[in-house]
Amino acid sequence: MIHKTFKKTEPYLYLIPALALLLMFIYYPFFKNVYLSLFVVDKYRVIKEFCGLENYLKVFNDEKFIKAIINTLIYVAATVPVSMAIGFGLALLARKKKRFSIVYEALFALPMAVSASVVAMIFQLAYNPSLGIINQMTGLNINWLTDSKTALLSLIIIQIWANIGYNFIFFLSALRGLSEEILEGATMDGAKGWRLFSKIIVPLIAPTIMFLLVSDIAHAMTTASFTLILTEGGPNGATETIVSYIYAKAIRGRNYNSAFAATTVGFFMSACMLALSQIIERKKVSYD
Repeated sequence: MIHKTFKKTEPYLYLIPALALLLMFIYYPFFKNVYLSLFVVDKYRVIKEFCGLENYLKVFNDEKFIKAIINTLIYVAATVPVSMAIGFGLALLARKKKRFSIVYEALFALPMAVSASVVAMIFQLAYNPSLGIINQMTGLNINWLTDSKTALLSLIIIQIWANIGYNFIFFLSALRGLSEEILEGATMDGAKGWRLFSKIIVPLIAPTIMFLLVSDIAHAMTTASFTLILTEGGPNGATETIVSYIYAKAIRGRNYNSAFAATTVGFFMSACMLALSQIIERKKVSYD
């Protein structure tokens, strides 16, 4: 009897370490953040008094925070589909192994292996208005990172480049895992070109597409590396995102009241976008 009970519960026991880590490093900090956002907290994070939703009203009345939300949504909408499309295209080109395939596979995957600080330094030189290769190649004279009209676009380009390697690796693995018999059979039945791509290849790798969509959205919503290194949210809030706004309030300004409220808002935005992705996945993706 005991043995049978253990066998039934054994799989769940293996989940305990993972659940413990989730509770310790994800759920506990989040619920504590929500709790603290309902109080007035001094710069030493000592609770002074209950204030209800006052901290949330303050951040939503802050033009910088509204601008940060808009910038974050633009950042996600621009970086996720473009980096996935480029990574997918490169994976299609590299799908069939050739003599020197390991060379261009390594080159395509290179962005994934380079740290954010190194990438930021490379693009900082490339965007230099007088010495940068971009202005020299295009003949333009633009201060890419200090002009409010181009600063956000500049960071989006960097993030797309940095994401390509990650998407490429997963797409390449999915494409090389496709059965040649299925593809050949579909081709013999008249599925060629766009029809083969849209009706056969895409549905077969749909789980990988949805995984990358979810992970890329989560990354774009929570990253601020290039913003903090290159622009610090400027000029005039042009590149401010939710994460960089939280950093500015909590670390630079030690205004934890606004930081706690903004963190909770950012979490719920991320949760809503990820939940939407999961709903789409359940309706559109089959794992059979």
